[in-house]
Amino acid sequence: MKSVAAPKVLYIVYWGAAEPLGQSLVLPAVRRLAALGAELTLVTFEKPADAANRDEMTRIRRLLQQSGVRWVPLRYHKRPKWPATAVDVTHGWMRAILERMRNRPEIIHARTFIGGLIGLALAPVIGAKLVYHNEGFYPDEQVDGGVWRANSMPHRLAKFLEQRMYARADGIIAMSRRGKQVIECLPAVARNRTPVIVVPSCVDLERFRWNGSRAVVARDSLRLIYIGSVGARYLLDKIGRFAAVVFRDVLPGHLRILTKADGELVRSMLAAGGLSAEQWSVGSVPHAAMPEQLAGQHAGLFFLAQGLSEHGCSPTKIGEYWAMGLPVITTPNVSDTDQIIAHRRVGVIVHEHTDAAYRRAGHALLSLLNDPELPERCRQAAEAHYALEPACQRQMELYDHLLSRSATSHKREWRIENGGLRIED
Repeated sequence: MKSVAAPKVLYIVYWGAAEPLGQSLVLPAVRRLAALGAELTLVTFEKPADAANRDEMTRIRRLLQQSGVRWVPLRYHKRPKWPATAVDVTHGWMRAILERMRNRPEIIHARTFIGGLIGLALAPVIGAKLVYHNEGFYPDEQVDGGVWRANSMPHRLAKFLEQRMYARADGIIAMSRRGKQVIECLPAVARNRTPVIVVPSCVDLERFRWNGSRAVVARDSLRLIYIGSVGARYLLDKIGRFAAVVFRDVLPGHLRILTKADGELVRSMLAAGGLSAEQWSVGSVPHAAMPEQLAGQHAGLFFLAQGLSEHGCSPTKIGEYWAMGLPVITTPNVSDTDQIIAHRRVGVIVHEHTDAAYRRAGHALLSLLNDPELPERCRQAAEAHYALEPACQRQMELYDHLLSRSATSHKREWRIENGGLRIED
């Protein structure tokens, strides 16, 4: 599907194109949006170590140039936290104004909370439509992860700014249907009848492709894997305890951790869960090597702290597990995962953090792994819920709607159906 007229989009994201989230979520999306007809400029914030890797930066620039995407990499500043973030916001705002003078974007696609703040300040200055791509409920994520106290000054300030972004946005992208329901109930969103579409953390299914084979579960080799961040909301210590109980009481095995987190932090969290050193390993691989790492595993893990923030997330790792034919063992209320697991039988939900609950989940997992149709169901779940192509098409429809609504001055109405957008005359 091609856009009727190429929308000029300034796509701002507070991640680096060279870091894992940029590689897995941003680059495939912007390249596909460009292929569908968007005239797109990408603004990212690169960490110093990544920016110093000239070969990788050159590779990314060439990749984007081949897709017709202009790239503006800015420097990410980490410390001190609040002043550094303010510097990044100001830098992004000023560079975006320069982009206005150069390319005159019609839409600012502001992804992540900080990206949204840049877009919030910039959109009225340059007269562009604002699409807020929320990437979850950031203020509540900080509380659920133990970074802030509920109703503390940082939490209240962040919630205020979040509400301003929702109120000012011309269109909103939620990561899950549950998140969409929360956003649509906000007074400003309901009053403005702001269109809200669902775009999960999509997976490049061409790269994460199940080859039709399945790893057989031997009598002493249950292979579990966890990918991504550890600490705060991400309960690696609970994962360690789960693995320890399952390997002791259900079937011996091995837990593989793939993360860029500090190795000592990983060790201490797994030791706290009671997992012995010979039962786990940790490493870090380029995102391009992730499919190969997943191919030999039996199941993927994802344990998340409970709270409001869990409704608005969309864990990329779950889509990647399913794309490679692996079921997921997860805590409840994560995004739309509960409903998908119940409907497609592609995982196990751990309802309590007790040894008894872990044993039950372990036995349920073994029963699931004995089903020869499981890998195909997992792949189908990824295709139905994490595919890049339909998600990008929905975003293009949102772009087109916002521009056509501006041109026709309220002659059209919008309706959301099944996570997509339908415009009626």
